[in-house]
Amino acid sequence: MKVLIVSMSALFIEALQIAIRDRRPAWQVETYSMQAPLFNQAVMKKIQEQWVDIVVIETTNQHFALMIESVKKLAGPEIDIMLLVDSRLGEVYHHVKDEERWASVTKNTSLDEFLLLMESFKSNVSTFPKVSLMEMDKKVLKDLAIGHTFEFIQRTRGLSAEEIDQSLYRINTYFQVPNYIESISKAFEQKIITY
Repeated sequence: MKVLIVSMSALFIEALQIAIRDRRPAWQVETYSMQAPLFNQAVMKKIQEQWVDIVVIETTNQHFALMIESVKKLAGPEIDIMLLVDSRLGEVYHHVKDEERWASVTKNTSLDEFLLLMESFKSNVSTFPKVSLMEMDKKVLKDLAIGHTFEFIQRTRGLSAEEIDQSLYRINTYFQVPNYIESISKAFEQKIITY
């Protein structure tokens, strides 16, 4: 598999490149360090010249909306895009929900989970690891279903942003869906949560 990692952080992409090459030696992993949070013609040229399978774009809470819009303007539908985001998965989902070949993953995902997600994303096969919901996951899911914000859940449940991200990962993996909105729907269907 050919992977291109794009980020404004040279240290981040070099570390991720080394880690991926260590676990998947057969993969070709290239990097592109950007100076601004804009997907430009130089990145597109690199993608087209190298016949990249997946473009992994690392972004931040501050820049993800700008980054997503610039990618949409330049990237064609034939490119698989995987966004690595901080903690605002719900907001990112609203920006990319209509894009067929896009996925978003939190930076708190372990390397092994990330590699599995990349492989399943590229092959369009859902290979979710088996997990079970913890009581806290059910509470977080119910809070989200009611419409509470992540900040509200953090404050009232005494959870860190990382703990909420881990809970969301377990929730989405349990229901085998890409986002918590679909998880809420499945939780109601399966009567795991009720109003």
